Amino acid sequence: MKHSKAIQEKIDRASDLYTRFTGHVIDEVTNVRVPNLSVVGLVIGTVDGLLYTTVRDGKQEKYIHKFKVNDRPMFVVSDDGKQIFLLGGNFDFTEQGIVDRS
Repeated sequence: MKHSKAIQEKIDRASDLYTRFTGHVIDEVTNVRVPNLSVVGLVIGTVDGLLYTTVRDGKQEKYIHKFKVNDRPMFVVSDDGKQIFLLGGNFDFTEQGIVDRS
C-alpha cells in the first residue's frame, strides 16, 4: 500500500521502535481501525499499572508495569462502554518497554 511521506515516516519510526523493543523486524504492516477519539468518554480514574504479553527476542514474555503516582494515564471508557482508552500520563514507550518520566 502506498502512503504519504508523512505517514511513511511515522510507520518507519514505529517500525524502528518495534524492532528495538522486540528484537526482530516487522514482517507485515497492517492497517488497524482506530476509534474516533472525538466521541464522549467517561473518565473512570487513573491506571495504576498495565499487564501485557508480547514476543520479545523470539520468546513470549509477560510484563507488569506499575506507574509511578505522577505518571499515571487516565482510564477513559467510551460512552457506549465498548472501548477503553489510556489518555495522558507521563511516560514513554522505549526499547525497555514503558518508562515513567518522573
